[in-house]
Amino acid sequence: EGKSVQQTVELLARRLEALGADKQGTFGVDCETYHTAAALGTQGQTGKLMYVMHNSEYPLSCFALFENGPCLVADANFDTLMVKLKGFFQNAKANKIESRGTRYQYCDFLVKLGTVTMGPSARGISVEV
Repeated sequence: EGKSVQQTVELLARRLEALGADKQGTFGVDCETYHTAAALGTQGQTGKLMYVMHNSEYPLSCFALFENGPCLVADANFDTLMVKLKGFFQNAKANKIESRGTRYQYCDFLVKLGTVTMGPSARGISVEV
């Protein structure tokens, strides 16, 4: 407690390195939120959400998750298609979230330690093992 997000990430990174973890590069994950256009929804019903994600571990792919629905794996050009579908899905610009950081190899574990940001401000820390 009492530490900033960046200070905490640096502390965790030092602890990983003290255990003998080796840096393996960086990673990045981002997620954009889209909602159905108002013209399509029936009156009185809320629009559906769709989350479009990119992951540096899969640079040629794009992932889309529909609210209470299927998951779609597409090639990286899916973003271009979303621009053409702006009459159906609108980007909720204020809702882009990103996690960026460093990958570590510790024994047979891959550990990703990153900072989660929403817009210009840090919101939290992600640790993936």
